[in-house]
Amino acid sequence: MAVGSAVYSPTRYALLPAVAKDTGWSLARVNSLIEMGGAAATAGGAMLGFALFGQVWSVLPQWPPAIVTSAALNLFAMLLAVSAWFPSDLRRPERPLDSVRDFFIDGRRVLADPEARYGLLGLAYFLALTIVGVGVMAQFALDANSSISQDHRLLSLLCVFVGVAAGSWLAGFQKHLYRGLALVPAAALGMLVALAWALGRGTLEGPCILLGLMGGLLNVPLRTFYQARVPADARGNAMAFMNFSIYQTTLLLGSLLIFLTESGLLPGPTAQTIFLMVLTAVGMVAAIVLALRSVLEQGLEILTWPMYRLRAAGPGLAEFPMRGAVLVVSNHAAWFDPIWLGTVVPRFVTPMMTSVYYDKPVIRWLMVHVAHTIRVPQAAFRREAPELKDAVAALDAGRVLLVFPEGALRRKEEQSVRYFGQGVWRILKERPETPVIACWIEGNWGSFTSYFNGPPTVNKRLDWRRPIGLGMASPRLLDAGVLADQRATRAYLMRACLEARTFLGLPAGELPAQIEEGIPKEGDSGA
Repeated sequence: MAVGSAVYSPTRYALLPAVAKDTGWSLARVNSLIEMGGAAATAGGAMLGFALFGQVWSVLPQWPPAIVTSAALNLFAMLLAVSAWFPSDLRRPERPLDSVRDFFIDGRRVLADPEARYGLLGLAYFLALTIVGVGVMAQFALDANSSISQDHRLLSLLCVFVGVAAGSWLAGFQKHLYRGLALVPAAALGMLVALAWALGRGTLEGPCILLGLMGGLLNVPLRTFYQARVPADARGNAMAFMNFSIYQTTLLLGSLLIFLTESGLLPGPTAQTIFLMVLTAVGMVAAIVLALRSVLEQGLEILTWPMYRLRAAGPGLAEFPMRGAVLVVSNHAAWFDPIWLGTVVPRFVTPMMTSVYYDKPVIRWLMVHVAHTIRVPQAAFRREAPELKDAVAALDAGRVLLVFPEGALRRKEEQSVRYFGQGVWRILKERPETPVIACWIEGNWGSFTSYFNGPPTVNKRLDWRRPIGLGMASPRLLDAGVLADQRATRAYLMRACLEARTFLGLPAGELPAQIEEGIPKEGDSGA
């Protein structure tokens, strides 16, 4: 059974990115359903086997009921699996045995990517704590009440898998690849509470279901992040390497507990529980430090959720490049425009912020050390623009650069978009191979942080569930003929943003005639 699982599990996880692409679901939601189904099936199988043990045995005395039931269910699952096919799955052009031979080579490729490495280590560390923690909690309960019945033990074990199923389902609601990592430190805190609950000699079911819930809550975002960051052509071995790492970490942690217990340093489940609490606290602090931006952005998303209802549409959502430099341009009518775009763009964005707000206390530290925002000096006239060099450097580093080419917030009702400035052209002139995604934000004008009826936050009620639409066009490379002239580039991008309105069911905006004349007749080269 273990050998079969070692083959089945990485195959399943390797297919999930293709499942997400072919179904149009987020990878987080696909992982959520898979993990929820796996945990629920484990709980159901345990209950079924326990119920059948005394009933089927008399009917089929020569066959253990668990084998009969398991064989029937596996045969049914196999028939379903044979029909599964995902066209987006990327297959390596080599024989399977050659791929297996490259297991450690692909493992080194995974570890060479910092984001994949952090996801792998976090997943292995916390899952090992969860698995070993369940065993320690069970032993703690047995020591506290040696007369605990077999039914009670089974119920406690089932509570773990019920909690995992519930936690996995909840984790699927955060579709953003990076913001989902904010669930990890929150789940680690929940694990601390579960262990402390067990230490207080409470009932076994409560701590078990809470520990399982937290395990599912951190498992889904970490697996999703890891799957998205490993090389696409090495997903099979990368998933096998993931399982290898989880099992090895669990084995090492379990062996360490046994050694410390046998040597007298951890005399009994109480000391073991405290030891696991210390390790969990260390992991929680590390998760907060490494995922600080995710935690802060997730917190901001929760705070603004009652105020706005976001609806994103357009091919740019599914076609957004998950690696390499990307330039996102959009209209600008409210302070919260970067926040709304950052919620729907599937990667961290590097925005540009005027020094008026950038240089404020606390905000400056966050912009420099967390968001890596580019500072734009506030001045009526400048001979140099150092922010443009910083913007090009951000693209050189493979980041997503967010630019509002209007240069200022919308001020007039009758003017939906201002003429784009030269800065965006200068950036593209230095990086002409950068894909550009044009966006339109609808509903920002008139919001609490817009200039509608006065400066932002003045003469306006606080927004409550205000609808905000975000249209996102496909990534495109601008044609050399467009980039040859700065006026043509600016006008072209203005038109692209206005055309993104159509993804929200709105008519495309029109450019003034004098601007439209500056656009070359030839289109772009496509993406």
